[in-house]
Amino acid sequence: MKICMIIMTEFVNDARVTKEINTLVKSGYNPDIFALKSKETEKYEKKDGYRIFRISVKLRYLLPRKHVFFFLKYLEFAVRVIFKAGKEKYSLFHAHDLETLPIGFILSVIYKKPLVYDSHELYVDMVKHGRFTKRLWFAVEKFLAGRTNANILTTESRGKIFSERYSTEFPYIIKNVQILKPLIKTNKLHDILNIPKTEPIILYQGIVSKARGVDVLVDAIEYVKKGVLVLIGPGEYKTNLIEDVDERGLGKRVFILDPVPWKDLYLYTASASIGISLVQNIGLNNYTMLSNKLFEYLSAGLPVIFPDFPEWRNLIISEGVGLVVDQTNPGEVADAINEILLSDDKYSAMSAKARKIVENKYNWGIEEKKLLKIYRDLLN
Repeated sequence: MKICMIIMTEFVNDARVTKEINTLVKSGYNPDIFALKSKETEKYEKKDGYRIFRISVKLRYLLPRKHVFFFLKYLEFAVRVIFKAGKEKYSLFHAHDLETLPIGFILSVIYKKPLVYDSHELYVDMVKHGRFTKRLWFAVEKFLAGRTNANILTTESRGKIFSERYSTEFPYIIKNVQILKPLIKTNKLHDILNIPKTEPIILYQGIVSKARGVDVLVDAIEYVKKGVLVLIGPGEYKTNLIEDVDERGLGKRVFILDPVPWKDLYLYTASASIGISLVQNIGLNNYTMLSNKLFEYLSAGLPVIFPDFPEWRNLIISEGVGLVVDQTNPGEVADAINEILLSDDKYSAMSAKARKIVENKYNWGIEEKKLLKIYRDLLN
């Protein structure tokens, strides 16, 4: 059966969507994905079992990045996707995130096929939205949430908010976990950064921004008794952070690297000692998240340190795989790092439990069964 997926990004490094597509392919489906085309990406790609159609939006490079102009660009993208997708005979439409839900809904109505809404975030609660934009997307989601055939969210907390907010049935929960891989340990970061192999590495991987608490991390490293901090990822804030590190003479304890390809990231993660993220509580979307970074760290057998938010506390503390902290307090963050790294017994226990829960409870082999059941129920 042919499946139409829609995402409003260039679809280059989207781990969640890639996992879903690969699951569909190996289960006998024929998915196509419609995405945005940038100047750097190909208009059409054929991969193992699926096709990528990237849609050129001419207004994207002609108009400013303001609210009204965004919707003009959005309208062009929507019309082009609807027109192009209409040339194919799809059995199901799968919309990723709220921006693509209206497009998927229109296609599902026109062609009388099921619609799956896959919400990776609490979209209307993301900080990037102004008051008018938030109200508009809220109205769109409220109107369409009960008109899909299945809604998918990423955490129980988000599912509860979604169902209560829009008076819908509780959605399906499919977590952002990793594909189970053999446990390996490498010296990748030690080698490329010339760090002694006896030196522990405290790793942050993700967007380098103040909203992700990287400035708190740098402050904390001054109180950490052993170990170096490595940050891997993109972000406009990197320049400021590098300057700050240099001015404070922390160049031998803080290393900031550019992003690495998703397929190679595991080799870097597997060379670290602790995985850490200090996402700041700047909205309901952040407060209810359970990021894929957590599962990337756990898959490599790393003890973890995350903010004391409900989803993270529930998993990390109950499973004994790390500590939760006040993400605004450098001293508390440093204390947590020291507590783990200065106790060989505690470190070993957390590391073993991290890998065990990934193997038994938190891996894509488990989560993908939920996706396939949704598809079977809608298509049979």
